[in-house]
Amino acid sequence: MSRRRRRPRLAAPETLEGVIARAGEDRFAKTRGPLSERIWAQCVGARIAERARPLSLEAGVLTVRAATSTWASELSLLETTILERLRASGIDVTRLRFRVGPVEPPARPPERRASRKVPPPTSLPAPLATQIAQVHDDELRLIISRAAGANLAWQTHAADATEPSIPGAARLPKTPPR
Repeated sequence: MSRRRRRPRLAAPETLEGVIARAGEDRFAKTRGPLSERIWAQCVGARIAERARPLSLEAGVLTVRAATSTWASELSLLETTILERLRASGIDVTRLRFRVGPVEPPARPPERRASRKVPPPTSLPAPLATQIAQVHDDELRLIISRAAGANLAWQTHAADATEPSIPGAARLPKTPPR
């Protein structure tokens, strides 16, 4: 009598992509990269994964398509780190080769701002004002204080705009101007 193999306990729920990849159902995809998107994003990070995609893996050489030559150059500087992370994930890769070409952007909804209003600059807190006062160049000091005031105003404005609200709750009617 054969024993059923038990599935190992998971520390966290497995993603649907992970289940499909484990089951081998992605073999029916028309185009399939040498690595799963999940593994690639884990190894290089979300920002790089948006601008670079693995194309092929042949004889230990992973060919990666980068969106621009600048991205390809920056990734070549990170080659040793990327290789270490890929090897740690169980990918047998010895070298990276970069090609420049179009990279499809990830499917995600456009970012919506809570408010289009530009807040007026705020006054600077005393510790920050004293730090800025130590700048010897008058013009540079003025530019830094304006930038800091604008930045603090945006931070306060963004925090106010993103206060948690109750989903599905009715909005208050707008009061007419007096």
